[in-house]
Amino acid sequence: MRTVGAALGVVALLAVSGCNEKDETATKLPPVTIAEAPAASAGGACILWDWSFIEEKIGVRFSVAASDQVDDTSTCVVQTVTGSWPDLSLSVVEQTKADAKIFLATRMPKKAVKLKDLGKAGYRLNTAATGGHGPSVEIGWLSEAEQLQTLKFTFPKGANSAAITRMNSGLLELAKAMDTTDG
Repeated sequence: MRTVGAALGVVALLAVSGCNEKDETATKLPPVTIAEAPAASAGGACILWDWSFIEEKIGVRFSVAASDQVDDTSTCVVQTVTGSWPDLSLSVVEQTKADAKIFLATRMPKKAVKLKDLGKAGYRLNTAATGGHGPSVEIGWLSEAEQLQTLKFTFPKGANSAAITRMNSGLLELAKAMDTTDG
């Protein structure tokens, strides 16, 4: 038993003395460079986006993306690293049998306005600020490829009416650029 105790004592001394030595290799490591992952790397509906494409259309630079897939509906949400808002979400239902008339009757929110020149049918809905965020702009449409698509931009608190007006145009341009003719 004495030998075991002595061996443990030696191991403890070696361990303690090793902790006091400076590891020279740790100070010679190169600095870490963090690369921005593309939005598409999140999968799901995010495969339809890249950061430059979004920024070109709506004027906002995002850097974080997350996605999900439930049955035939794929989603993507992008945000900045500085906070929860602004954010931009996309929802895509892969296939629908709805035509333009059914889409407008059943999918268009009551306070929304019809949009022309977007897919087979489309709408825009502006909502007021609620909870911890500012107002939002939502555009939904029945694409030429018979998919249900919805874009929603949510502002941080304090967004002014000029920013909302610009986003109405920018989000419509983004939706038009994303409207597909192939399923």
